[in-house]
Amino acid sequence: MVVAPSGARTFFLSYTSPEDGKRKQVALGRFPNMSLREARLKATEVREQVDQGKDPAFERRADIEARMAKRELGTFGDLLDLYASDLETDGKRTAKEVRRITAKDIPSALLSRPAHLLTRDDILDILTPIAQRGALVHSDNVRAYLRAAFELGLHAQSMTRWRGRTKDFQITYNPVATVRKSVSRKPRGQRNLSPDEIRSLWQTNQLTRPMHLALLFILATGQRVEEVLEASWSEFDLTQKLWTIPGERRKNRNKTSEPHLVPLTYLHIALLKAIKAETGHDAYLFPSRTGEGPRRYDSLNHAVRRFIEASGMVTFSPRDLRRTYKSVAGSFGLSLEIRNRLQGHGMTDVGSVHYDRYDYLVEKRAAMMVWTRSLRRLLKGKKP
Repeated sequence: MVVAPSGARTFFLSYTSPEDGKRKQVALGRFPNMSLREARLKATEVREQVDQGKDPAFERRADIEARMAKRELGTFGDLLDLYASDLETDGKRTAKEVRRITAKDIPSALLSRPAHLLTRDDILDILTPIAQRGALVHSDNVRAYLRAAFELGLHAQSMTRWRGRTKDFQITYNPVATVRKSVSRKPRGQRNLSPDEIRSLWQTNQLTRPMHLALLFILATGQRVEEVLEASWSEFDLTQKLWTIPGERRKNRNKTSEPHLVPLTYLHIALLKAIKAETGHDAYLFPSRTGEGPRRYDSLNHAVRRFIEASGMVTFSPRDLRRTYKSVAGSFGLSLEIRNRLQGHGMTDVGSVHYDRYDYLVEKRAAMMVWTRSLRRLLKGKKP
């Protein structure tokens, strides 16, 4: 027993190391937590290890180093954060969704667990509650994100982007790979509003004014929901009757950095003036409740759900208004090519990608005028 200056009394065993032949000692325990009898029994166990050629000090040091290394292992939360950062580096909007899912759908107990310890059952524990509340498509979306995150963890150290910059995950397999999808095939959107439904939506008073104007502007311009909700006033030139959507805000921004030019007509300008009068924000057309940023897609989605419940209209989503624009504009005689150009679809043919630099603004202005004139007649119940 060794008595420290503080008065602490500790049992030690001295021995000659079979590893390097040096005299060493190893702590057995502290008195009175360990009795003398227990210390003698422990000393006998350690002596047997020495007789078998093992160095207790070396074994203990290796165990401490292993625990320290384990402490440095990346957790599941670290893995999801890495995946979101990877998406952000590529400019992917889904990074926000991954972070939202991490906060909402992943149990905190799993987030703190080392990523390599997660099993197929753990993944099922995440997905099953989502699927059982009826959100089958969302369950499959979460599954896809988790599978991609583990794939990144598997290969992060072989990627120049992340080599040496991430924690060691020690992932040897993807636990999501054997988890079946909730639905065999994600349903494609088919919903578009009929002329009667368009008139009902345009004239309703069952939506808050900002959300109603947002839906009308999506339908009137044919642009994407996020492009409308996140639009800023600086993008609009009412003198030139032009909305310039910056390349970095476009869905296909990774394929092109070119801005999308949306011609405006008297109908759009009237809606913009109504939006300005309603929201009164200096930066955004549709500011969030705090005013620090634009509205999220979720807020408009919730508003549409409440409208459907109140009106009894067949279920639709804000994105279906873009499909409605495409379908109804076609019935007005606008060609598919000009509708695609008005809506900012990526033109993937060789000529468009590599050679054609014409902006088609004149043609788009003429087509947009046909659309708004015909839409006004439709709203009045007349034949376009």
